[in-house]
This record gives sequence, C-alpha cells and structure tokens, in this order.
Amino acid sequence: MDVRPIPGAALGAVVHGAHVAGDMDRTQFEKIWAALDTHLVLVFRGHETPSYEEFLAFGRRFGHIPKTGLTSGAHPDHNEILIVSHLEEDGRRIGVGDAGWMGWHTDYSFRPRVSQVGFLEAVEVPSSGGGETLFTDMYALYESLSPQERRSLHSYRVRHALRTGYEETIEERLQREVSLGESGEQIQPEDGTSTIHPLIARNPRTGRRSVYISTLNTERIVDLAPDESRKLLDELLSHAGRPRHTYAHTWQPGDIVMWDQLGTVHAKQAFDPAERRVLRQVVSIFDDPADPWRTEAAL
Repeated sequence: MDVRPIPGAALGAVVHGAHVAGDMDRTQFEKIWAALDTHLVLVFRGHETPSYEEFLAFGRRFGHIPKTGLTSGAHPDHNEILIVSHLEEDGRRIGVGDAGWMGWHTDYSFRPRVSQVGFLEAVEVPSSGGGETLFTDMYALYESLSPQERRSLHSYRVRHALRTGYEETIEERLQREVSLGESGEQIQPEDGTSTIHPLIARNPRTGRRSVYISTLNTERIVDLAPDESRKLLDELLSHAGRPRHTYAHTWQPGDIVMWDQLGTVHAKQAFDPAERRVLRQVVSIFDDPADPWRTEAAL
C-alpha cells in the first residue's frame, strides 16, 4: 500500500493498492489511521471494487456504522449504506440528493453520537464533469484563532438539526431532539434529528481541536442572542471553501474517499442533472458519544 500527498492540494493523499475490505491486516489498518490523521482526506485507487458487504465491513474497521434511519434512499438490504443519487428508476428515486450545490456540512452532527469517519465510493460519475466534493480543514480554522478567541468559543454550545429535505424519508420515531445527559434515557446511535453540542470538538486520537459548525446543519449558538449567533457563525463559516484550506475532489469511477468528519466540513458542486451520478456512502460514529467533547484546558 502506497500513500502519497496530493500535489498542490491543501489536504488529502492518494492511497494505491489497499485491501478495501474488513479483513485487512493490522499493519494496513494502522497505516490508514495514521495517514487519515495526517492528511484528513484519503483517496483510494488501484484496489478491487468491493461488494456492498465488503464496503460496509471496511467502514466498520474504523468505528460503528449506524443505520441511516431512512425509509428510502438507503440500500434495501443494508440500511447503513446511503445511496447518493438524483436518479429515478421505474418512477422511484434510487437515492438521496439532487444535482445542485450542496452546502457545507459534516454528517450526523444532529445526532448525539456524531460522525468520526466518512466513506464515499463513486459508482457512476458525470462524464461532462461537475459533482466534485469539496473538503475544508476546520482544525486549521481553530488553529488560526488567537488564544482569546479560542477561549471565548469554548464557552459556547450549538444546536444542530437535520437539514430540510430529509424529513419525508426519515423514520418518524427519530423526529425529535436528543441531547447527552437526558435523565433515565439511553441514547442509541440512530436517535434524534436535533441535538446540542459544544462549538469546539477535540479529536481524541490526535488532540487537535476543530470549530464544529456547518452551513447546512448548524441552527444557532444557543448561548447568544439570535442576531449575535448569526453574526459569529457567518464570520466562522466564511473560512469554508478558502483555497488554502480546501481540497476539491474530482471523482473517477471506483474512487473511495475516506475523510475525518470531526475536523472537516464537505460540500458538493453542482452538475448537469441529465448526467448520471451514483455514489454509496457509509459513516462511522464514535463509540462513546462524549469522546469528541472531552477537552483539556482551552488554549
């Protein structure tokens, strides 16, 4: 297995020759974790195309893969696998999403157990281009702030909610706010469509901190008045997409992209809706829902 940084990119590396399945050896597993912590985004190429079961097993090596909770748009036999596509077959949508721009987000921020790692595989991509996935480094945003600014952000909590457009496909029992610390209630990985998290997250493996917000799923800073919350969020989110902190991935069929969900936000460029675009996705979450929020003294 060979890992090489992407030339000229702000983040990301290409991985050739990996065994993309659940039975990878320990050496490869540890090398992938180390590469992810260094580069934040890994692009796997030069591997055998995994089956749905192998793709799911590969993701499970890096954490628990919850069910999507979707009644449509997920694989019919493996609800953990999301089908990302605007296409219809036999008059029915085969996946979720459309051909337009999809704003900055990190998956499952609206759940108590947030996402740790994301995995996307390109099955079909637009032949005329478009549909690139963008990744912005949110550790870099935190690290660019002054000590005084960091201390201020550590005192804030943020409400995240499932973005508009999924309500009609998410199971009704999940349509509620769930937060850590609710008395007498056991939180399941798939629970909730809204929750409150600290504004600053900490990677438990590396200790790096990120500004954990996004344009799609962050509603407001609950400790500030609405206008003050909006102003601060807009200032922080102006970081997303800046070239010196962003990698734009142009998909090739068979690509598997793996990324750090705690320290990045991602978005999708628009493409021609007449073109075919099909991807499959799984998302691993933290085993302990408190892991990303265990902080040392704020710097």
